[in-house]
Amino acid sequence: MFQTQFESKLNQSNLHIYLDKSYEEDYQIPMLQKNPIVGILPVRGAALDGRSKYTYQTKGFQTMAVIYEKKPIQQQEIQLLVMELLQIIEKLENYMLNPNCLILDPEYIFLNEKQWYFCYLPGWDGKLTQSFHQLTEYFVRTLDYGDTNGIVLAYELHKATLQENYNLGEIMKQYEAHEEERKRTMEEWREEQRQNRNRLMFGEKAEGVQMRIAEDYGNVFRLTEEEEQYDPEDTKGYYEVEEGMQAIREEGGTWKSWRKAAKRLKRNRWGSWNDFILEGGEDSDSM
Repeated sequence: MFQTQFESKLNQSNLHIYLDKSYEEDYQIPMLQKNPIVGILPVRGAALDGRSKYTYQTKGFQTMAVIYEKKPIQQQEIQLLVMELLQIIEKLENYMLNPNCLILDPEYIFLNEKQWYFCYLPGWDGKLTQSFHQLTEYFVRTLDYGDTNGIVLAYELHKATLQENYNLGEIMKQYEAHEEERKRTMEEWREEQRQNRNRLMFGEKAEGVQMRIAEDYGNVFRLTEEEEQYDPEDTKGYYEVEEGMQAIREEGGTWKSWRKAAKRLKRNRWGSWNDFILEGGEDSDSM
């Protein structure tokens, strides 16, 4: 492992990381200094009492651990971090630098506005796949459980990274494809509900409405001849029907029971969002 120390001065903030091994200068630090990579904190190395000392300029950025100690993490933030991490890994490999030297502990990942920053630690014998899996566990613990998209992303990442060897880029491609399909499915479902609602409100034959509702929701209610006080072929609109129903109410008609049943249907027809989340994935089409 390594030891760390944060240092704050009047106009500068630094993170010092100490490794219990002698410092050896190689190409890595000069490579990073000559080829700055967006998302990698500037670093310099030195020998100190037989150990290696690496100093990072944090510039007062907040760590991930501090940010999400007070608020939950959202889907957009997770996705941004993963995509930026993939770009950084690609650039490191282009400069013959080892991505396993990235520290993925929330205590040492920094955010400045919308840019994530990571520490590259030469000589660190970490394993990127294992480190990222541990980071997904952190995502799951700090989720906003009102953010459906965040739940789907965090749990898909966590599940996929349980494999011994995995490809993070492929995982994100699969997630994006699944997300697009899920969005299309939801849009189709919402459109179907909108059309059903419009048919209920505007001029469809009452008997047809009864049959469809009975099939979809069970025998919630049934209109009597007395309650069918408007022309089923009338397509002038919902408000004229409401006006006619108001007259029935004033005359002491039987609209009241119909109205109560309709309100009950409206409250229940959308189902439970929590149930939808639990079913999730490909089974969501069965709703």
